[in-house]
Amino acid sequence: MNSDATDNDGFAVPSLSGEGPSSSKTVPSLDLPKHEPIRFKPIKTLTSRIDGSEYYDEASMEKVLEMLELGRTEEAVAYADTLYSNIIDDEQLDIVGIAEYIKILVVLRQWRRVSDLVNRRNYYQIHVVFAYYAATALFQRKMYDEVTELAVGHLLPNIGHTGPLPIRTLSQVTGRYVEEEKTKYSFANMAELDNISKRLKMVPALMITIAESFLKLMNRDAAMICINYAMSLDSTTLHIERVMTKYNLVEPAQWENYKKVRKEQLKLHEGNHDPRILIERAQHAYEMGRFGVAKKLTDEIFDLFGPHPECILLRIHCLTMLKDSRSLLELGHQLVTDDPYVPLPWYCVALYYYTIGSNAKARNFISKCTMMDSTFAEGWVAFGHILHFEVEHEQSMSCYYRASKLVDRSSEPFLYTSLQYCTHSQKLSKKFMLEAVARAPNDPLIRHEEACVAYSAKQFDEADGLFRSVLHMVTETEEDTPLEDVLKKPIDDFWRPMLNNIGHISRHKGRLREAILFYQKAIKMEPKYIDAIASIALCYAVLGETDRATEFFNRALAIDPFNETIRQCLANMIISCKSKFNIDKHTMPPAFNPDQFEGQSIVPRCAIRKVRYDGFVVPSIVSSSQPFMSMLRTRLTRSQAERAERGEGGTRPNRFEVEMNEGDDL
Repeated sequence: MNSDATDNDGFAVPSLSGEGPSSSKTVPSLDLPKHEPIRFKPIKTLTSRIDGSEYYDEASMEKVLEMLELGRTEEAVAYADTLYSNIIDDEQLDIVGIAEYIKILVVLRQWRRVSDLVNRRNYYQIHVVFAYYAATALFQRKMYDEVTELAVGHLLPNIGHTGPLPIRTLSQVTGRYVEEEKTKYSFANMAELDNISKRLKMVPALMITIAESFLKLMNRDAAMICINYAMSLDSTTLHIERVMTKYNLVEPAQWENYKKVRKEQLKLHEGNHDPRILIERAQHAYEMGRFGVAKKLTDEIFDLFGPHPECILLRIHCLTMLKDSRSLLELGHQLVTDDPYVPLPWYCVALYYYTIGSNAKARNFISKCTMMDSTFAEGWVAFGHILHFEVEHEQSMSCYYRASKLVDRSSEPFLYTSLQYCTHSQKLSKKFMLEAVARAPNDPLIRHEEACVAYSAKQFDEADGLFRSVLHMVTETEEDTPLEDVLKKPIDDFWRPMLNNIGHISRHKGRLREAILFYQKAIKMEPKYIDAIASIALCYAVLGETDRATEFFNRALAIDPFNETIRQCLANMIISCKSKFNIDKHTMPPAFNPDQFEGQSIVPRCAIRKVRYDGFVVPSIVSSSQPFMSMLRTRLTRSQAERAERGEGGTRPNRFEVEMNEGDDL
């Protein structure tokens, strides 16, 4: 008998063992009665219009699907209710029709009604189809304890799984009652439910739903047992991959190998507009610190597919790192308008206020976010950041600790805890940093912070090696690549402090020319980066190139005229040069007479004087205690006296002189 041909005289009974492909053996034909359930027959109902005319309204499954395609959910529910009302009037209860009706309610997200219908006659204990619908409805209603307490263990196939499953089973008495209930339904109905379960792979889906409930209850061990069981039935389920990625359930070594393989695979999909591929590329760019590239990829996803739900969180993080507060505000308003009953919109609003520096409001909204979903790990990490800026370090570390319990294989909570300890306990800081590195050894951000911790501990050799490894990660170059070629690679502006830090270490070790290269690369990213400009000036001053040093000192002072550190460095360089050369001979004009300044109070070290709030302060001119108007009046009086001596005393003063004399009287 051909297995692909339709057998009208018999019924093939599938097996649930393993939920795998059907057996190649021929199933014997069973002489079952023809079963044509009423659920597939159109039902006409006599109704009337507003004007009083009568007409017949037809309800059918085709009509329900038509309303669903049009998005008219209320009409779809009405037609489905009509069909269900005829099913329950039948003498022999059609359990498949009930399953079809519940399926429609699941599509329409009528979770309360689904729970009530499934629990009414304990359908969830009779077949795995109803067990899945019961677990899904309870999960969507956030009743996670009830999901984990469902007694559905007797419905799961035995596949030789090592160790007991964390699923409740029926007692002996209840089991006999369930077996008696099964006899009320026809064999064809039960076989059809088996086909539905096998086709939709409901056993793995049920286990994943239970696993997510355990994760919401912070029972990660039980969740991993359920996930492993589901993977043994179906290793290609996309939902399993998403759950393990979302809750960081993958071992660090396996995750690093996965990212390495996916990185090579993504190169084969250049130009592909699949949202999954675009999101993976954006995530990889974000992890490498290329936030501008990641944002462009999220822009492309939003343009092609609208606000994709799997891309929203990544986009929020990109906008936060780029400090794009306007886009964060617009996205937050849109998310709150769409669904204010989930934590993600308030997370976006909190990060908006965090970006603009309004920490009090950010704290209120992030608190609301974590109260709505206490298992939202990203919310706890952001809560820790906000508390850190409010100088509440103990509460900040408590938030990071909570996040580490939710995603224990993630590196971020351990990284930020290490940075909290960095200021007063180098030992604890090193301990948590090693935990973060063990979870993400190839994360450039973690390596950069590890280098900063080593630098603060004055371990310059270790810090230098770590900073350079980060540079090679970011530029995707080999370690033996020449430095000039590495610096020619495009580097995101986020890594500008890293280049500045490498320059500091090179300058500390005496490699001044090399340090200048790093500073110049940082200045190309930000022309007004005053730290790099002043550091270049200092390097040139040590090298003896005073002209170049003076140029960069002046550039730095033009950006921050009252920076005392830069002023002191410039003054020290001038004093050092003055001890070697006769600077006055080269800087003072030939007609300069120091006696004419005897009546003026010359401020010593005018280049590093304190700020004078007179509205007109130029650091390069000689400061005088004599007011500008008095100096100008004296000069005009002297000019008039000189003209009088030359016989020009009868000339009338010009308009400018009259106005100046009048101004002195004010």
